[in-house]
Amino acid sequence: MPVLFKEISDDLGLSVAQIGIIWGLDPLAGVFIGLPGGLLADRFGVKRMLAIVCLLSGIFGALRGLSIDFLTMSVSMFLFGLMAATTPSIAPKVTAQWFSRNQLGLTNALLAISWSVGSMIATMTSATVLSPLLGGWRNVIFAMGIPAIVAGLLWFTTGKEPHDEMKSSRLASVSFRETLLKVIRLKEVWVIGFLQFTQWGANMGLSGYLSYYLKNTGWTAAGADSAVTLISAASLAGVIPMVILADRIGSRKKMLFFSVVVMSLSLLLLPFTRGVMVYIVLVISCFLRAGLPALFNTLVIEIKGIGSQYGGSAIGLASTIGMIGAFIGPPLGNSFASSTHPELPFFFWAAFSSIGLPLFIFLRKSSG
Repeated sequence: MPVLFKEISDDLGLSVAQIGIIWGLDPLAGVFIGLPGGLLADRFGVKRMLAIVCLLSGIFGALRGLSIDFLTMSVSMFLFGLMAATTPSIAPKVTAQWFSRNQLGLTNALLAISWSVGSMIATMTSATVLSPLLGGWRNVIFAMGIPAIVAGLLWFTTGKEPHDEMKSSRLASVSFRETLLKVIRLKEVWVIGFLQFTQWGANMGLSGYLSYYLKNTGWTAAGADSAVTLISAASLAGVIPMVILADRIGSRKKMLFFSVVVMSLSLLLLPFTRGVMVYIVLVISCFLRAGLPALFNTLVIEIKGIGSQYGGSAIGLASTIGMIGAFIGPPLGNSFASSTHPELPFFFWAAFSSIGLPLFIFLRKSSG
């Protein structure tokens, strides 16, 4: 979506602020579905949930291509977000069920890699290749719904639950109320959620605005889109090294703190960079903070009393808080943009990111 925003805004007559709102509606939907999605996954298993979520994500995602104005695009984006935003609550539960504790960091890193690969392919091809080839942004959106539908069908036909019947029986016996009360009483889940609030808000703002900003400051469409692609590419390259480094130093908490600092500094630097320096700042910063998603999820699962049994619900609660930040971050930052000062949103997101730093003192040492 970010690399198509220029084309979409020209076609539908959208303002910069409206683009920010649309981009934030995906995570806003996650505010309503993140925790319920995790509770349902804990109750009914990941196979059923992922199959349904993938199918509906493809269908609702394709509906965005039928939008005719700001309202219809907003509604379709919200519906898509209800499904897409459920995935972060469910997918890490798969790793918690299938892998041991000392493998969690790496397996969650591989999940982050798959996300980066998909994002990189989409940003590389959507505006510069697929849009001209398929005849516009609408057909690109339709085409992007197909892989999700295929993935849903594969989960229905080939997906498996862990072969631990005792665990499955124990999961089924836990009520929604018991699970919810267990999760909301844990301080560390809320702290990690508020950390995600600041990081997701800043990152969503950056990814949604960068291509638009560069195109309006003289960059070619290919150059601007390649800058967004670099975010995914650098994250892809850095996620495993940074997760392994966190394991080597024996502290996921320290690595997360370092990543938040890098995020804030890179946002401060971007308005002062030109040409190839934009690429350099993006590559270095995204590589160094690539482990954030995997480390957040692993940290939640490792909280005492969570594990695989309550992993979906705990990650769902933390993700719900994070998605509030991802919703408000883009439109708030975009609202500072003007024709004379288009760089102001970056300063806002740098401050937004940095307010999470004091939260680390509330994470116990045992939490990573």
